[in-house]
Amino acid sequence: MSYQIDKDYIIRLRRELHKVPEVGFDLPKTLAIVRRELDAIGIPYTESLGKSAIVATLNEGVGNKTIGLRADMDALPVEEQSGLDFASTIPGQMHACGHDCHTAVLLATAKALKAMEKDIKCCVKLVFQACEEGLGGAKSLCDDGLMDSIDFMICCHVAPHFDAGTIHMNKGATLSCSRGLRIDLTGKACHASRPQEGVDALAMAVRIYNAIQLIKTREISPFEPVIINIGQIVGGTANNIVAESAYMNLSLRTLSNDIDALLVRRITEISEGTAKEMGGSAKVETYKYCPCLVNDDRLVDAVIATSEKVVSKDKINPNKPVAMGAEDFAYYTLHKPGLMFNLGVKEYDGTFGALHNGKMTVNEDVLDIPAKIFVEFVLDQMEG
Repeated sequence: MSYQIDKDYIIRLRRELHKVPEVGFDLPKTLAIVRRELDAIGIPYTESLGKSAIVATLNEGVGNKTIGLRADMDALPVEEQSGLDFASTIPGQMHACGHDCHTAVLLATAKALKAMEKDIKCCVKLVFQACEEGLGGAKSLCDDGLMDSIDFMICCHVAPHFDAGTIHMNKGATLSCSRGLRIDLTGKACHASRPQEGVDALAMAVRIYNAIQLIKTREISPFEPVIINIGQIVGGTANNIVAESAYMNLSLRTLSNDIDALLVRRITEISEGTAKEMGGSAKVETYKYCPCLVNDDRLVDAVIATSEKVVSKDKINPNKPVAMGAEDFAYYTLHKPGLMFNLGVKEYDGTFGALHNGKMTVNEDVLDIPAKIFVEFVLDQMEG
């Protein structure tokens, strides 16, 4: 079945989006561009799901399968240093993670699918999501029931460190569960000359810090990737006052949602137990969470087979190294099978700026590849 991916359209749209990077859920300019393009293409959409999100639907009620394709739209609070002619026009904000590419690619996919709508024997949901970087956009859509109507979902993420035009994915855990924890400790202040009258919150923090280190070395298999980073301990008011309060900020990363739950339970037990033993109290709260992204094995096989129709086999890596970064596409995979694959976008001369870096650039010449994979995937899977 023939179709056309308009690469010039992708590049033009990507550059327009790149100039107006917006952060979190506050995406008025970006949403206006997506609405404008969907209206021109002629695909109906709703903004009733999630927050600052647009879900477009092609072939509502057609067939017995609904395929989800997702793009994230938000940028980062990063000052652009790329030197591009179409660099950010908003100080301190930049599309330094490639979401401008993702949005442009999905709109080009929508355009191609609409042109062959009558030949597609299933329903396709095109999900334009906000606040991936804040790890709340996907959850808001899932909380509103998006995945109730989707059988499986895939997405693509650009990767500046991989060679241009290469495709990378792996089965199972591919990105880590990420959690921010804050431990608030309460003691009793007193003068340092009478320490017996107080309860030292900073002393609690020191004991908790040391005890937490033993979780990884004594309670978890050495073959299990786990990061427990205590990045901040703050407390006290003066050198001659026993600290009444203190807090600790932690970052936890694992490749297992079960291990993540174990870490939270043990850190809570250690914090509350230590504080109580010393005469104080502790409160442990999560302030930023993303589950582990687990690629569905059957979807990996299917997307590899589809990708072979778009690029040569030697450009497909089915064993991408697992990374301890996080991506909130993981929320979708808690509900239905899902898969994220990476597109290499390194410049042909080998130079690249890393993700979340003000010097990040993208090789635009290969941005038609994920759009072709999306279209081919729909054609391959529309009848099961």
